[in-house]
Amino acid sequence: MNTRTALFLGGLVTFAGGAPALAETSAVDLISPARCTQSGGRLTRCSIPTQPLDATPFTSAVPLRTTLRRVMSGNCSTQYPLEVTLTPPGNSGTRYTFMSTAEVVLRDINRALIPSLELRDSSSWTNVAAFNDTCRVSLSITWNEVDVSSTAQAQAILQSLQDDLDAKLAQRDHLASLVEYSAAFDFMKTLSNSFLVDLNNATAYALHVQAQEAAPVIFTAAMGCNGALTEDESIILTNFYFVLGSLGDPTKYHHPDGSPKTLEELVGPQALPVIQKLSQLSQAGAKEQYQAQYQVAAEAAAAAQTKVTLANTQLAPWLNP
Repeated sequence: MNTRTALFLGGLVTFAGGAPALAETSAVDLISPARCTQSGGRLTRCSIPTQPLDATPFTSAVPLRTTLRRVMSGNCSTQYPLEVTLTPPGNSGTRYTFMSTAEVVLRDINRALIPSLELRDSSSWTNVAAFNDTCRVSLSITWNEVDVSSTAQAQAILQSLQDDLDAKLAQRDHLASLVEYSAAFDFMKTLSNSFLVDLNNATAYALHVQAQEAAPVIFTAAMGCNGALTEDESIILTNFYFVLGSLGDPTKYHHPDGSPKTLEELVGPQALPVIQKLSQLSQAGAKEQYQAQYQVAAEAAAAAQTKVTLANTQLAPWLNP
C-alpha cells in the first residue's frame, strides 16, 4: 500500500492510499526537553502551549469518534495530576488527566466529523512538576474513525439510513404524483362540475378529448401508484377510466329512448368523491409549488441515496468481515 506522511503540528499525520484515511493520526508533544527545561538529569518548568489541532476533512455517512491516547516512555513518575482540555468547535471542552488516564474518546454533539481541536493546558501544576529527564509524554490522536464496535451496530446504522432513504423516496414520488395531478387540474374540475349534468354531444366530445389528454394521470392514480388513493378508490377510478374512453360513442351516454345520461349514471355516484379528492390535490396555481417541492424532495432523496452508498463502504469491515 502506498503511504505518505506529512508534518502535522510537530507530529505525524498518516494517509493511507494517498487519500484522507478514516484513521488519520497525529502526535502532539506534551512532556519532553522541547517542552521543559532540562538540567541535572531532570525536566522542570514544563509548558504546554495552547494550540489548534486540525484534521483532514472528508465526507462521512456514519457516526465518527476521535480517540486520544497517552504515549509515555522513560521514568515519568509524578504526584501531580497534569491535564489538558480539548475543545472541538461548537462543543464543550473535555478535560483529560493524561498522566493517569490511558485514553479519552471525543464525539461531536451529532457524532459528526470533528474538524479541529483546541488543546489547552488546564493544570496549575505543569510548571511545578519535575520529571526524570528520560520522561517523554505525547498524545496520539486518531481522528474521525468510524464509531462502530460490532456488526450489529453497523447494521443498525445502515438500516436507519435506509429507512430515511425510503421515506425521502416516498415523499419524492408523492410530490411527483401531485405534479401530475395538477397538470390535470382543469379536467378534474370540469368532471366535478359536470358530474350531474346531462351529457350532450358537445359536452361528451369535450370530455372525451380532455380525457385522452389526462389519461396518463388518471391511469397512474387508478393503478394505485404513489399511494394517492385507497384500494377501493383505485377500483372506482379504474372503472371511470374505461368509461371516459367510451364517451366518443353517442350510444354510450344516451338512454334507449334517446335521452342523455349523466356521468353519475355512467359510473355511479361513488366516483364523485374520488374525482373531488384528486381535484382538491391539484388546486389552481399549485403546479409550480408542487414542482418546486418535488425538486427539493428529489435532491434530498439523491443525497440520502449517496449516504447509503457511502455508509456501505465505510461499514464494510463490519458488514463483510
